[in-house]
Amino acid sequence: MLRPGGVSGAVALPLAKRSVVAAVLVITMLAVNACGASTLKERSKPTMTLDQARKQIDSYQTDIQANLPMKPVSSPASFSDLECDANDIGPHGRKQTWRSATFEDLPLSGRTQAADAFRTYLTGQGFQPVEEPGVHVGWVKMKSLKDDFVAILDGASDASRTFQLEVISPCLWPNGTPPA
Repeated sequence: MLRPGGVSGAVALPLAKRSVVAAVLVITMLAVNACGASTLKERSKPTMTLDQARKQIDSYQTDIQANLPMKPVSSPASFSDLECDANDIGPHGRKQTWRSATFEDLPLSGRTQAADAFRTYLTGQGFQPVEEPGVHVGWVKMKSLKDDFVAILDGASDASRTFQLEVISPCLWPNGTPPA
């Protein structure tokens, strides 16, 4: 028996079922990828250690400061270690470490000049700007494509905020090895 449009019921039903199955598979794959399931294995691999990350942070801070038009007014703060955020979708037990250096209270024009130097230097070192519309207004945030470290110049466009340089490691295993 032919249905409207000249398609038989026996042909239309399997075609409809195949379309539904294909749509369900596509939606399932999108959901799996969005939830990070494809990256969980990647995030369970060995990483650098916290000590190695701290050395890398010191190196980045030294290099960045050498390319800014002003120097910090205080020594870099001690390192802060944080458990990786639950939104990271990775295995538990990984940490990030970071350190900041505070600069003198600069007028907005000096901050703008520093932000330009910061962007120019880090772009030349393989960093890319991180865009977070509506989040952290006043920050200039750059991320290294080679090792995922992040450098932030906070207070760059907001003279009411403390002006500081922060360098943050990616999530890593404290001793470099995931738990068994």
